Amino acid sequence: MQKAAAAPKRIKSDDQLLDQGIAQLLKAVKQQAAVKGKPVKRDQLLKEGYSERFIAKVEQA
Repeated sequence: MQKAAAAPKRIKSDDQLLDQGIAQLLKAVKQQAAVKGKPVKRDQLLKEGYSERFIAKVEQA
């Protein structure tokens, strides 16, 4: 039996990688807040070192 040829991997741009990372981080922050039963606070996120861009996405979600 022959193995099927693997499809070439798509190369993602820096913006796509950043957006994917932000989406994953946003999901994790939202899940953590849901587990604790507390809303996400802007000041706390700034204190933890999150960027303004990320915090804006959190506020939109």
